[in-house]
Amino acid sequence: MTISLDVLTLLKSLSDVEIKDLRDKLIHAGYSSTENLNELVSIVLLFIDDKNLRSLNNKEDLWAELVNSGYKLGDRILNLSEPKLYGADIEELQELLSRLGFYSEPINGVFTKTVADSVVKFQENRGLSVDGNVGLGTVQEIRKLIRPNLSTSLNEAIKTISPNLHTTTIGYTACFNFPNDEEYSEQIETYEATKEICIENNIIASFASEVGQEVKEENIIKYVNKLQPTLFVSFKKSDEESICYFKGSFSESIIGKSLADQVAKEVGLQSQGKSHSLLKNTKSVSLVIFGKYYQREEIEHILSPLLNNLNIRFES
Repeated sequence: MTISLDVLTLLKSLSDVEIKDLRDKLIHAGYSSTENLNELVSIVLLFIDDKNLRSLNNKEDLWAELVNSGYKLGDRILNLSEPKLYGADIEELQELLSRLGFYSEPINGVFTKTVADSVVKFQENRGLSVDGNVGLGTVQEIRKLIRPNLSTSLNEAIKTISPNLHTTTIGYTACFNFPNDEEYSEQIETYEATKEICIENNIIASFASEVGQEVKEENIIKYVNKLQPTLFVSFKKSDEESICYFKGSFSESIIGKSLADQVAKEVGLQSQGKSHSLLKNTKSVSLVIFGKYYQREEIEHILSPLLNNLNIRFES
């Protein structure tokens, strides 16, 4: 992972009071804390990676992101403004409105016009003052209606069953994103091998990445959300070998976790829940696979059990 901020140098420059404040903010944001400097650096780097904050430049930016990630719904009044508000409290709002059926877009922690419109619909439905602002009255009404046993949101339902899921012989669609780190000819072999494995499993393959070209993450997310495949798989070059599914502060991808756990068991990987932007902002069931499984000789090793388990999951 390449980031702009030199985290180790930054932490060494902090006073004892600032270090304590950093630990507290990490805990409020849902991360662990430690007195060991090297371990603290690793935790901060994990936070930066999870939140896709590689362009952070200074302590002030880091502190602002930690504060936003530590908000709980009701800590502040939320409304549509410029620049747009973002944070964990808005992620929680999106999740709760999803459970109630008022919001069905990706849970990304950003207070957009779509979120404001969902709030207005909720307020109209409940006979509240209709202003699109989320104050304590609206928060209390939302919490009052949430059933403790309702753990799957509408957004998760979208992640679970894609509109493109048909009952024909070939109906499931899987979209892939590959890092283009190999030679051009080897990249082509990887893409072709992926198509063949998908055909063998009665699955239609599509690609968010392009051979020989770098594609911005935001464009990948837009492409996947427009296509809405049954499954989206992104490969990340890493010495670490793991398979990750979406897990936020208030929800997780049920099918994503099931697939990740099963494949991890069969292949010998570590299954992890993360709020990586590709997992959080895509509507489909999404997995991010860290390692070097995108290479031609490894692709069948990881995709065959994954796609087989996808078929079994939907058949049952």
